[in-house]
Amino acid sequence: MFSTVWLAEPAKSQTQGQEITILPDGSLSPSSESIQRNGNIYFFTGDVYARGILIERPGITIDGEGHTLIGPYNGTQSTWIIGNGPNQTVSNDSELWSTGIDTVTNGIGNLTIQNLNVKNFSIGIYLWTDGNVVTGNSFVESIVGILISGADNNITSNYIADNKNGVFFGSSSPSYLPANVKIYENRFVNNTRQLSGCVCIDYNSTEGKHYWDNGTVGNFWSDYNGTEIGNTGIGSTPYIIDPLNQDRYPLTTSSVNPPTPAVDQHIEFTVAALGIVLVIVAVGLVLRRKSKKEAPENPDIL
Repeated sequence: MFSTVWLAEPAKSQTQGQEITILPDGSLSPSSESIQRNGNIYFFTGDVYARGILIERPGITIDGEGHTLIGPYNGTQSTWIIGNGPNQTVSNDSELWSTGIDTVTNGIGNLTIQNLNVKNFSIGIYLWTDGNVVTGNSFVESIVGILISGADNNITSNYIADNKNGVFFGSSSPSYLPANVKIYENRFVNNTRQLSGCVCIDYNSTEGKHYWDNGTVGNFWSDYNGTEIGNTGIGSTPYIIDPLNQDRYPLTTSSVNPPTPAVDQHIEFTVAALGIVLVIVAVGLVLRRKSKKEAPENPDIL
């Protein structure tokens, strides 16, 4: 499957963030104060401006904790061919693309990406590899929100909005098409193309199957025209992508929104502790006043 997609060509005057690499030994290069590590879990403590995060270590979890990874995409575009590999050249431009979460290295799979906002990239996340879980994130304001070239990937409960392509199916090699991709409980909102790259005119028996629902629940599509069945939140007709791909149980409503940072636990503890101190002080003042009121007028009488 070879397809053409418009990708970002950042303005030369725009300050470019560095690409952050999670190396095979687990270290970050360059290091970032806003990304901390606990074993195989990498969690954000603040927003990060970067050309993207390249993952070279399998089996890790990236937890955005509601923070945002912000890239250099500014709306200027150049043509790049999906299927021709990552090392393409673009005329009059040394910048090939920007990828928010990049898993392009062969064999780097079994990743979990969660609770992260990704915006302003050529590709929000590039799932080149197999067996990844992408859940509870937002992918917005990019050329491609999620690009899938690997098999056995689970895409659930993500907010995918205002991209040129919400989800794009590509191939990691001319003879390989991703199969067994599960995409459900996501919220697709106002993407120029909700799906691209996987659209077929005729049934292709050689293409692996994709799942757009889990058997009872599908996705929310902002351009869905069906009606709700009772008060079930499920549409009366499938959302048709192509003969191979349809959401049998499209959602008419969705509570999926971009993740937000939780209140810092230290702050919560401090507020709670301060409240306890104030209660103790208040009780002390009441007892002191009561004791003073009940004391005999003649201090010599005991």
